[in-house]
Amino acid sequence: MIGLSVSFCVRDIASGKVSIDDVEKIIAGTCVSTPEHWEEVIKSYMESYWSFGGQESTPEACEQICRQLLAEGKIEQPRLADPPRCPSLAGRSAWVSSEAEIMWG
Repeated sequence: MIGLSVSFCVRDIASGKVSIDDVEKIIAGTCVSTPEHWEEVIKSYMESYWSFGGQESTPEACEQICRQLLAEGKIEQPRLADPPRCPSLAGRSAWVSSEAEIMWG
């Protein structure tokens, strides 16, 4: 599976909706170029997207998953490319089976 959103896909993995073993990569809409900026993004996501009380996962579990995916080189950021581009969710699932299914915004 290919994810199209760091925030939503990491949350899906942490909540058990998707197995991390099934994740080929995440083609993200983020534009994060430094480790320091990743720290800011992760902190922000922990306080928003990954702070969803009442479920079995925690913001800390999401943080760990995100850091694992980063360390494994499984997060691609086409907004850093030239020319930049970004996957569009536009009411679609945050997951696709192949890159051919990606709609670009």
